Amino acid sequence: MATRTGTGLGQPDAESPDASYAIVAGLYVAVLLAPLAVLVLSRATSNGGILYLGFLAAITGFATVTGSIVSRTSGLAVSLGGRTAAWLLAVLPFVWFIGVLGVVSMGTEPPGITVGLAIVSTIGGMFLGLFLTTMSRTRYAAAVLIGAEEFVEWEARWPRRWRRLSLGGMVVAGVVGVAGVIVQLVWSDLSWAGNLYLLFFLWTPFAGATNPRTFRVTDVGLVVERPLQQRIRPWSEFASYTLTDTALIIHPSVWWRPAYRSDRGDIEDLDAAVKALERILGDDEYTAR
Repeated sequence: MATRTGTGLGQPDAESPDASYAIVAGLYVAVLLAPLAVLVLSRATSNGGILYLGFLAAITGFATVTGSIVSRTSGLAVSLGGRTAAWLLAVLPFVWFIGVLGVVSMGTEPPGITVGLAIVSTIGGMFLGLFLTTMSRTRYAAAVLIGAEEFVEWEARWPRRWRRLSLGGMVVAGVVGVAGVIVQLVWSDLSWAGNLYLLFFLWTPFAGATNPRTFRVTDVGLVVERPLQQRIRPWSEFASYTLTDTALIIHPSVWWRPAYRSDRGDIEDLDAAVKALERILGDDEYTAR
């Protein structure tokens, strides 16, 4: 058994100002709000150069102000990383895309630059939101794990069947997305086909399905580590575990959360992993936390 006394993964103190986090948070807010400033400016001028400079100025301004506020707010990353709703940071940017579709569907013609701004805000905001969520959860995990007792650790990929499904889905999404763009370019009447490129982004979370994850069973929760990412879930969020011929599965306590699946063949000390899970999930003291 081991006890962690540091923040882990080389992360800064959870309560100290974090420059890198402030920069990402500032850019995230800027990408979401800068298009609004440009749309307002477009009412006064249609000059592309001026609008471009206005966009850069808005990005710089919003990023600077937001970054300054975040850097002065101690513990913000930890607080945000401890909330389940943190994943909404990656979803919120799609409001731009949905908003433009809604305006068009009502028969209203938005300004010509609106579509371009919506694409930039949606794609840029989604990736920055994913990065910000990852940073928040990693900092939260590092804070919670200070002084925690670790029982066992293993490294494993998803089970083979799930890896194949993920890879197959990504290939299909890629082929259909590219085909949609080609169809739009060749047959302009089928402009809707160009929107199929969004399939690329829907499958982004599965890009690392073939890479191993590190699992740590601790007294405060289950830790799941990927490159540059560390997440902890309390034992109250898990109901049981199952050991099959191909996988070790840790089941959540609610239906809408995905189970954690490990390829059985990848686990070096399977007996130790099973024994630790049996000790934790069979003890009401842990699962009630």
